[in-house]
Amino acid sequence: MRQMRSRTFRRLPIRHEVPRRRGSAERGIGLVEIAIVLVVLAIVGAVLYTYLASTSKTLETLREEKPLSGARLVADRATLAAVRSTLQVYYGLNGAWPPTKEAVMALLNPPPNFQCGGNDFSYDPATGQVSLVVDDLARC
Repeated sequence: MRQMRSRTFRRLPIRHEVPRRRGSAERGIGLVEIAIVLVVLAIVGAVLYTYLASTSKTLETLREEKPLSGARLVADRATLAAVRSTLQVYYGLNGAWPPTKEAVMALLNPPPNFQCGGNDFSYDPATGQVSLVVDDLARC
């Protein structure tokens, strides 16, 4: 049998690394880095400020335009047209207009439900004309 040679590995001595001295460029955060961070934060802040300002202006514009006010006023005008139709049917059957607004309300079943806040109709018994109290989009 062949003799096996044992290999012995030489152990290299462990070198202890001595920490290097830091140069002037590696001492920490410099003034330039701080300035760059501040500039970036200022830009981000300006963009956020303009975005939030434009969003609040958009909300104010929507509140001023009152998109639902137009729909409410149209609904009130449709309700008033139904009241007129009821009055015309009454006039056709009786040959005269109802004497009071309370008599007109008694003809309407159910009573009219106006969408604009505080809206109602006015009635002239002499002519049978009805009109909305609030017929202005700005007040609706």
